[in-house]
Amino acid sequence: MNIVWGLIIIIVGMIIVIFSEKIFNFTGNISLVENKFPGSSRGFIKLIGIIMILGGILILSGALGFLTGPLGGAFSNLFGGLKTNK
Repeated sequence: MNIVWGLIIIIVGMIIVIFSEKIFNFTGNISLVENKFPGSSRGFIKLIGIIMILGGILILSGALGFLTGPLGGAFSNLFGGLKTNK
C-alpha cells in the first residue's frame, strides 16, 4: 500500500511543480508567505511540490519508517503506550 500512496504523492507533487504558475494565478499572493518567508508565493508553491515529491519518494522506498522510527520509539511508552486486545 505504501507504493500506491508514494506514487500518488509523487504525482500530485509533480503536478504542483509543473502547474505552479496556474496555481499562483488561481490563489494570488499568499500574504503570510510574502510577509514572513523570503521569496515569493510562486517559489513557495514550487517548494511545497518539491517537498511532496521527496516525501513520496521516502514513502515509496520505505525510508520514511526509518526516519520516523526513533520518534515512534520515543513516544510509544508515553501515556502507557497503545493497548491491544489479544
